[in-house]
Amino acid sequence: MSFQRRLQSMVRVDLVPMIDVVFQLVIFFMLSSTLIARTGIQLDLPDAAFAEEAVTPNLVLSVVSRDELYFAGERVTLTELGEAITAALPDDSDRSIVVEADESIPYGTMIAVLDVLQANGIRGANLVAERDGDR
Repeated sequence: MSFQRRLQSMVRVDLVPMIDVVFQLVIFFMLSSTLIARTGIQLDLPDAAFAEEAVTPNLVLSVVSRDELYFAGERVTLTELGEAITAALPDDSDRSIVVEADESIPYGTMIAVLDVLQANGIRGANLVAERDGDR
């Protein structure tokens, strides 16, 4: 004679807590990671031993040569740069910009670009460099 148990054990794995933990980890990594927006212009950035990552504004000025500048993704000349800056930055903004220049740019060209930036009210220019060993 065989007896059957009236109480059957219900073994079930509850996945809801695990899914909650995974979502929290995803959100944590999304908030703690640094998002670096690079332009599509290929530049040979100079190396710096003490380069630091910084929170950068959205506007990027890429200097390829004296005649080839890219501001906010559009090609401009050195004379058109001032007008593009005043059109892109409202008066109440923090007035800072990211400047990335090719390693082969002459010093005089960078001074001319920084003069135009200062003449148009730019208070801060973050210069982009690559940390030694990042290549």
